[in-house]
Amino acid sequence: MPRMRGGVFEKPQGPSARFCLNGLLFGDQARGGHDTHPDPALLPFDWAGVFGRRAPLALEIGFNRGRFLRALAERFPERDHVGIEIRRRYPWVLAHTLAEAGPENVRIIWGDGKALLPSLFGEGSVSHLYINFPDPWWKSRHAKRRLVDSTFAARTHELLAPEGRVWVKSDVPAIAEEIQAALETTPLRGPIPFEEADLPLTHRERRCLQQGLPITRYAFEKPA
Repeated sequence: MPRMRGGVFEKPQGPSARFCLNGLLFGDQARGGHDTHPDPALLPFDWAGVFGRRAPLALEIGFNRGRFLRALAERFPERDHVGIEIRRRYPWVLAHTLAEAGPENVRIIWGDGKALLPSLFGEGSVSHLYINFPDPWWKSRHAKRRLVDSTFAARTHELLAPEGRVWVKSDVPAIAEEIQAALETTPLRGPIPFEEADLPLTHRERRCLQQGLPITRYAFEKPA
């Protein structure tokens, strides 16, 4: 798999711009991050129009370097994949890498996944949602920044298609338990353990394996 290249501060332009949706959603590739919302004229958002086909939609929130997202798209070419990342440097660099080496069934957004879910993804529109090693935000005053809470869990249940799954990986047992508890407040079924080989490895996951750190992996499924 090619390594990520491209300047951290090099705004996606030309071929790389089609992979990063900030220009379409917010009017400029340099607009994104917190408190950024899509143009209301684009809603409800047409993912089939973006990808040029109708296919199951998979979503990763917090894709970091994008290694998992790219590998996932290569493993499942029959799906379309969307990644949302709050830190600008990763979407910008990944957009340049995708322009050079694909795969084509990936689009990325520099933005706040928690805030963008209600506007960009309709009920039953997502077949798979991936939450990989979310930031634990240890300080008590920052706990509200954690991705998964009861509100997010309820939203996850709404956006998943029947038999759709949310997949969770974490190397922090307390966070894994907190996410599980939130998802258990919904009608989703789980937890369903899965194995290391069932999904591509993330950058963080490789480091944990090298250091012998335990990793919690489980999924929750929406009943048919």
